[in-house]
Amino acid sequence: MEEIELKLVNRTPFCELSKEFPDVMIFRWCSSVIDYVEMYGKADRMKEAYRRLGEVANSIHSRVLNSGLIGSHSESAISCRCTTHNSSIRLAESMNLLWEAPAVYLNGEEKLKLISFSQGDMERFFEAESKDGTLQLIKKKTIMPDSLREIYSITLGDIFQNMSTRQVKYLRDAIALGLFDSPRKAKVEDLAATNGLSKSTMQEHINKARNKLLQAMEPYITLYLHSLSD
Repeated sequence: MEEIELKLVNRTPFCELSKEFPDVMIFRWCSSVIDYVEMYGKADRMKEAYRRLGEVANSIHSRVLNSGLIGSHSESAISCRCTTHNSSIRLAESMNLLWEAPAVYLNGEEKLKLISFSQGDMERFFEAESKDGTLQLIKKKTIMPDSLREIYSITLGDIFQNMSTRQVKYLRDAIALGLFDSPRKAKVEDLAATNGLSKSTMQEHINKARNKLLQAMEPYITLYLHSLSD
């Protein structure tokens, strides 16, 4: 089995909405019965994006079942009218591919993770998607069957996949030494000396590791903040 991460640009309703509001981040879950959509952006842009989402629902002969807008975020439950012609998710399912929720839309692009059981199924999906837009392969990796239990969880791979082993090690050592404690129990030069590096080199490693960690956590932080406001 393979897990494949893609960036798509197409004419599906949610991707078109993202092109209109490239600065609004859209998260989408779909159960084949309900589309649950969360949007985050600047308050002034969100008012118009929220209104347009209702129009998007009408355009696919759907209806908004429940929705709310509070400042910089909104949430909407929409009756699902997805087909293989207006949804990359439904197209993937029709070709025996699993998708990992949520699908994310930003800057006019759709970010989608798929699980493929057969190379032929994935190739058919690539061919079909390419007819209506562009498709970019971001990442591909082989996974074991028992990994499927983690599809709807935050995995260690999700968090640390963009960090080198050395960056993870130095970040762990920095935490263990108390570099991030208040007050600090250690200094960067202490960690640098332990590993035979200069202070500036170690500081660069720590900064890169910390930045990558925060970037990986950003979508989950956004969703958690929303849950606190409920």
